[in-house]
Amino acid sequence: MKILQEKLDFLLDKYSVETKAVLKDCKTVVIDGTDTPILSHRLERRFIELKNIVQGGTLQGISVMRVARIVEKGSDVFTELYRELDICEYVLGRKIVGITAMQNDNTLNVIATAEDKIVCTIEISATLAIGEIAKDKHEIISQRGIACDVVVDAQLKQDSIYVFGAENKKFTDVDFELYGLSLEDIAVVRSAFTIAQKDTKEEMIALDSNLKVLVEKAKASVKTGERQVI
Repeated sequence: MKILQEKLDFLLDKYSVETKAVLKDCKTVVIDGTDTPILSHRLERRFIELKNIVQGGTLQGISVMRVARIVEKGSDVFTELYRELDICEYVLGRKIVGITAMQNDNTLNVIATAEDKIVCTIEISATLAIGEIAKDKHEIISQRGIACDVVVDAQLKQDSIYVFGAENKKFTDVDFELYGLSLEDIAVVRSAFTIAQKDTKEEMIALDSNLKVLVEKAKASVKTGERQVI
């Protein structure tokens, strides 16, 4: 966290943001003494572009958003669901109003209904070996085509540069101000900075509260086998 805090302090100083922001962990930033949730995925370029495609009118007549995410064994599938539900709401620009969930040990399948009756199918599994990087895919189906955050001829996200030698390495630098950080760490720092700069801590707290309600509804659906309405 020390490196991330240094990068955050650099941005705050560079852009003369007087608000005090301290990273507590990768999911929380303390803004003027208030714990504020960080929804860092909202600052990932792939989701920003998906949102622009959807809300800019490129896709029309959207019917389904399909999500698949695989994480390492032992991970909490409901923590991952929290993330994916927010991505669905963020990209589609719509609230989720109904949810049905089914769980089997380390897998979770969810069917969520958004406003305008758009269906979000979310498949989550905690089956990767310890230390493996999480893998996911987000696809939107409409009357006028399909949008996806993974290119059509690839199964995994690709990096910009690959070095093959005694030790294989890969690099993807997308932010000239935060050079050297991973995509995930860049999103964390940028999110914390944006909250401090735009004073959106109350908005983030409200989003967090809504997502927690959705997750609890999903847990209730698992227990009862019934669809839960929000």
